[in-house]
Amino acid sequence: MNIHSQMNNQTEVVAIYFPSWHTNDHYQAWYGQGFTEWDLIKTTKPLYPGHHQPKIPTWGYFDESDPAWSAKEIDIAVEHGVTTFLFDWYWYSGVKIMEEALENGFLKASNRHKMKFALMWANHNWGSWPAITGIPGMNSAVNQSASLWLPIRHSLEDLDRVVDYCCEHYFDEPNYWKIKGKPYFAIFDIAEFSKQLGRDKEFRIGLERMNKRAQKNGLPGIFFSANIGCCNDNIYCCGWGRVPDAEVIGFESVFAYNIVRTTEYDSLPDSRPSVKYDEVIKSHQYCWEQIEKGGLPHHPVVTVGCDVSPRWHRGVSLPMDFRKLAYEPIIEGNTPEKFGQLCSLAFKQVRKNKLEPKAIFINAWNEWSEGMYLLPEKKYGNGYLEAIRTAMAEEL
Repeated sequence: MNIHSQMNNQTEVVAIYFPSWHTNDHYQAWYGQGFTEWDLIKTTKPLYPGHHQPKIPTWGYFDESDPAWSAKEIDIAVEHGVTTFLFDWYWYSGVKIMEEALENGFLKASNRHKMKFALMWANHNWGSWPAITGIPGMNSAVNQSASLWLPIRHSLEDLDRVVDYCCEHYFDEPNYWKIKGKPYFAIFDIAEFSKQLGRDKEFRIGLERMNKRAQKNGLPGIFFSANIGCCNDNIYCCGWGRVPDAEVIGFESVFAYNIVRTTEYDSLPDSRPSVKYDEVIKSHQYCWEQIEKGGLPHHPVVTVGCDVSPRWHRGVSLPMDFRKLAYEPIIEGNTPEKFGQLCSLAFKQVRKNKLEPKAIFINAWNEWSEGMYLLPEKKYGNGYLEAIRTAMAEEL
C-alpha cells in the first residue's frame, strides 16, 4: 500500500510526529553533549504501584534523523494503515529546532514515497525539560523565566518567511499531503497567533497574506487547519466554541489536538491524579459531537494515552497539587484493545459527518515523553499499531 494506491474515498490516518529523538545543536547547547529526550525516558521512575514507567521502546533509543531508521518507521506505519505523518514543526522567527528528523530522516528515506507528510506549526514557547518549577516554595516567576528557551513571536513579515521556507523545502515534495490541490498546514496555537497579530481581522489578513505568498511561489494557496484544543475553554480541553471564529478567520478544517480530561478532573485526589481510558473515550465522543456542530470539516483526534511524568520536575512526589503545577492526570487502562475501540468510533464519526476531507488523527506516533506513542514498546509490543489495522479493516 502506498500513496498512489490509496482509494479516493479512504479515510486518511494521520499520525502526529514529535521529532525530539535525535541530537541537535539546541539541545546540546542547553543540556550538554548528546542529549535527546530519550534521556528523560530512560530515567523516569513510577510514582505509584502499577504506574507504567519507564517506557521501554522495543527498537531501543534510536536516532530518527537517520534515514535508515526513518525508513523502518515508514514501513511499519504503512503496514498498519497509517497514511500520513503530521510533523510538529518548530520555527521561531527563522530559528528552527528538531527539523533534522524530517529533513535528514524522512525526506531522505529510500521508501519515503510510501507515505504522505504534512506540517503542524507548533507555535508555542519552548521551555526546558524536565520542568524547573514544581516544588512548593520555589520562586515560580524566576524559574518560569529561566526555563523559557525559545519564545514565540509572530509578525506579518515573518509569515512571508515561513511560507517561502515551506515552499522551498516541503510543499512541492511529491508526497506532501494536499487537499483540494493545496498543501495542508496546521497551526497549533491559534489563540497565541491571534493575540500577537491582533484579533480576527488581522489574523485573517495573516492567513490571506500566507495564501498570496504561496501563490507567488506557484501554488494555488494553502489549506489551513486549526487546532482548537485549549484547556482554558472547557473541562475537556477541546475548545469547540472556537470553531465559528476559526471559520471567520479563514481556516478550512479543525481538530482538537489532545482530549485527555474527563468530567472527573476537578474531583481527582492529589494522591492519585489518574483517570481511566474508558472515561477518556466518553470525552472524545462528546467533544467530537460538540465540535461538529460548528460546521467546519473536522478531523477527529484519537489520543493514545497521557503520561507526562517524564517531563515533570524530578523533585515531585505524590500527593501533589497537580492542578496548580499544570500537570495533566495520568491515563490508565489505555490497552491496545481500548485504543482500537476508540479508533473504530473515530472512523464511524468521520463516515457519519459526511464532511470532506475524511481523516482521523492519532496523537501520537512517538510522543514518548507524554505517554502517546504507536511505536512498539515492551509492554504491548505492536499492539497499538495492530489495533489501527484492525479498526481500518472493519471500516473497509
